[in-house]
Amino acid sequence: MGKIKSAIITAIIAAAILVLAFFALFSWPVAGTGKVDKYNSFASGIHLGADITGEAYTVLYPEGVLSASDYHFNMPEPDTDDGADKVDEYIAKYSQCGSVYIEKDKLEEHGGEAGFKAKVKKDAEILSKRFGQKGYTSYSVSVVDGFTVKVSVPSNMTYAAYSDPEYNSAARSAERSAVAQTVKFLSYNGGLTLRNSEVGKIHDSELDNYILTPIKDNVNTYFKGISKYAKGGNYAVKVKLTDTGRARFKDISSKVSAASSDKNIGFYIGNSQLLSLECNSEIDGKSFFISVSNTSDDSAAAQEYAIILDSVINGDTLTLNYLSGGDPEVYFSTPHLGKNAPIYLGVIILLVIVAAIVYSVVKYKLLGLVNAMMIVIYSLAMVTAIMLIGIQVTVAGAFAAVLGLALLCASNFVLFESVRKETKKGKTIYSSVKSGYKNVLTTILDMHIILVVVSLMLALICVGEIAKCGFIFFIASIASYILYWFTRFMWYVISSFAKDKFKFCGFTREVPVDD
Repeated sequence: MGKIKSAIITAIIAAAILVLAFFALFSWPVAGTGKVDKYNSFASGIHLGADITGEAYTVLYPEGVLSASDYHFNMPEPDTDDGADKVDEYIAKYSQCGSVYIEKDKLEEHGGEAGFKAKVKKDAEILSKRFGQKGYTSYSVSVVDGFTVKVSVPSNMTYAAYSDPEYNSAARSAERSAVAQTVKFLSYNGGLTLRNSEVGKIHDSELDNYILTPIKDNVNTYFKGISKYAKGGNYAVKVKLTDTGRARFKDISSKVSAASSDKNIGFYIGNSQLLSLECNSEIDGKSFFISVSNTSDDSAAAQEYAIILDSVINGDTLTLNYLSGGDPEVYFSTPHLGKNAPIYLGVIILLVIVAAIVYSVVKYKLLGLVNAMMIVIYSLAMVTAIMLIGIQVTVAGAFAAVLGLALLCASNFVLFESVRKETKKGKTIYSSVKSGYKNVLTTILDMHIILVVVSLMLALICVGEIAKCGFIFFIASIASYILYWFTRFMWYVISSFAKDKFKFCGFTREVPVDD
């Protein structure tokens, strides 16, 4: 390749790297409509796990249970004409149980303190199952003081939202709202009923709707399972029916589709409607789909609807009502590794990258710069891919990305040493490169195939943090293999400027001398 063509290619690639690095690593203020907004870099837009940016948590109080602060805040004022009587009436209404206050009627209804605690414990186990299906990198559901349930999940904040709340208050608020919505959906209590305002069997005179399924029937008689469905950016809940359910839905949908005004089947958990299935014709099949739209996050909503519905049809129904006080209040906690955990993690990763670059240059001279370029491209590509896909990164996930970097460097170092051996045989540099690649091709290919398969299995079979790490390493392995071959191209391009190709590579050619 000619020097001019090599210079043009090198300049284009270098410019592309600089542009990508600029947007991937730097943030800056941007003038907005009447205020100053901020452009957040790709790196600062990556969502981080609880060990880096902390947890979002809420405490669920069953109906009739108050915290000590709420109990005293709601105490009537005694300085009015009938204030003293109201205070006595208020005090007589509650019984103190540890750090909380419980309405005496509720205590009696649920079998006293022991019975109440048993129901809270059982509900916490059901909630733990439901939150476990969300795929969080970490989460916990625990009983506090015997009468309340604490739910903790990753805050899912980006570094921008975590480090700069002034510019990113909307992002923090969005994450808080998302957690509150998830807790709300997964905390619905009560069984599943299907309703329509015109046809069906009246179950309760206080309800406006009719019950479409006989109350004596168990809902799992009709349903095999309920799951999330996604295709082409559209999200739905997929409902699988038993043979009995198929016959029942054929009858229900036929009647509802013939209704004069309400042609919808409402899916209710307790008295809360989750979804509505529009019936313009008879439904006769082993499964059907209920579309999810017009929510802030259709994907999350579809998943949460599926989780709660599937939980209920399998008999996991919450006994107590935890949403009588309205939507849950969500708070953020300090990261497990300290409030500066994101900075520490960023510095460690940067040091690893610098160390890899320095080692490459010291070991292989100017050829090391080719590997250094691959290291930079790999790092920027991983940041961009993780941000665009929306993977939540933990410390373990960051370690998986670093392992991918190690894989790339190891592959190139194995190649460089193979080429070095060929040069010692007296071959030209181009012949050595060709032979060197050929000698290690099977080893490098097999290594990457094995790691891609293993990482993909972890991503698909496992859950939580292990699944996220597997997916990150899957991307890293693909990037490593692509850049391994791109190394050869850039080696060829950049070495065109060197008069002495062996010196460029830091190799020594042994030429036999005639006696």
